[in-house]
Amino acid sequence: MLHLLLLLGVNLQHYKKNSPQLFLAISAGLGLLIYIYYKAAHLSFTHDECYTYLHYVHQDFMDIISYKTPYTNNHILNTVLMKYSEEFFGRSELVLRLPNILAFIVYSFFAIKLLHTYSIKLLLPGYLLLTLHPYLLEFFALARGYGLSIAFLMASIYFACRYFSVLKSKYLIYFNGMSLLSGLSNFSLLNYYIAALLVFNMLSYIIMKLNSNVTEKKISFLKLNKINLVWVLISTAILYEPLRRISKMSVLDFGGKNGFISNTIGSSIDDLFYEMAVPDFLSLSIKGFTLTISCSILGLLLVKLIKKDFTFFKNNPFLVFTNLTLFINVLIMHLQHLVLNNDFYIHRFALFFYPLFILNLISFIYFLQLHYPRTGFFLSYFFALMLAFNFYKNHNFNYYKDWKYDKDTKIVIQRLVSEHEKYPAKQIKLGINWLFEPSTNFYRYSLNLKWLNPTHRNGITGREHYCYLFKNDPEFQMLKSWEILFKNEKTDVLFIKKSNY
Repeated sequence: MLHLLLLLGVNLQHYKKNSPQLFLAISAGLGLLIYIYYKAAHLSFTHDECYTYLHYVHQDFMDIISYKTPYTNNHILNTVLMKYSEEFFGRSELVLRLPNILAFIVYSFFAIKLLHTYSIKLLLPGYLLLTLHPYLLEFFALARGYGLSIAFLMASIYFACRYFSVLKSKYLIYFNGMSLLSGLSNFSLLNYYIAALLVFNMLSYIIMKLNSNVTEKKISFLKLNKINLVWVLISTAILYEPLRRISKMSVLDFGGKNGFISNTIGSSIDDLFYEMAVPDFLSLSIKGFTLTISCSILGLLLVKLIKKDFTFFKNNPFLVFTNLTLFINVLIMHLQHLVLNNDFYIHRFALFFYPLFILNLISFIYFLQLHYPRTGFFLSYFFALMLAFNFYKNHNFNYYKDWKYDKDTKIVIQRLVSEHEKYPAKQIKLGINWLFEPSTNFYRYSLNLKWLNPTHRNGITGREHYCYLFKNDPEFQMLKSWEILFKNEKTDVLFIKKSNY
């Protein structure tokens, strides 16, 4: 236990007082890591993962980061890490998902560091609030960029808050580095980086107001922005070409047309409850709660600013940074919608808003606890228990929510391998619904099934030897006489064999 504490950078003077919460938080993290590992190791590779692997992973390094083939499926850092993970450790679902499994460790590490530093009394419930989200956890078990981006987001927030606490330039460097890595993992997080830099300047200006020496203020402010400028130039050099190509291809379509509350918050609530139906009154209540908490903190900051209580801003970097960053993110999204006609983020594109809001909630409860200890204690554990119950009801070891239809692809390919053993000399044609094209070709390639023809998206003709499709596909009507080798009633998928084959 002591080694874990030292690794986390925990002040040992607080160890005895807070060891139960810290021990339970680490234990919960290990349990969730096992859950993530199991899903990553055992579940079928999904449509988007397979598309990345087949189209990008084997490109040259410079082609990957320059977006030679412009499409947002290529989450640059994830693709690069998949590429070298395969080169070092071989080819398997677990190996290709390994970077995101490790990202959960990074996410947990900095979440605990952040909570231990700024809201130590809420360490356990705060960590549970940040992690017990069934949809969020799935992306740490997938070879996509979302888990990586959220892990680096948490690291970036930690270093930003530490900078304002101790005013050491190294934390500003780390903050910029983590923000860039987050954006390289998922372009949606570039909005966070912009928002965070704006908040940095606001807070820096306020803190300099506490300094009576005007000359030092100007020098210090200029020096700090030189560090940011260097990183912005580095980020621009790396991201200019990918963003230029994406913009030219007009592929920034995130799905939300109606507004932040309706689309972004609404879809986030749906994802929190996974596949459970959310009654309208509950959805409306959570939306109201979300807005009330966030706006209450913003209102507090405005009151302190009007009163010129600049010391409050310096003494509460966690509360100030997380709240202003959240609101500026929302503002940027609205501006992009108005000026560029970009959609509002929904579902996995909006997933990074969850830790941002939860950090706002934690900072709100912690501030409340300073004045009303019992109320803060009750609220923190009440919300944590609610999320624990929700996770218990919605966790699963069988599929990923966004790609549920692909849950049986690995089983189908295994069945096909068994079928081929009956006809080892024959070349097999597999007809598919287009959704299964990436995953079937992934397993054909990764398992070196040379006897299986590449699958395609051109439809089913009936001349195939086997078919993998949905029961409600029009093509199934002409194939009803085929022998059913496998079916799943929940997903309506069928694996069928030509009757006379």
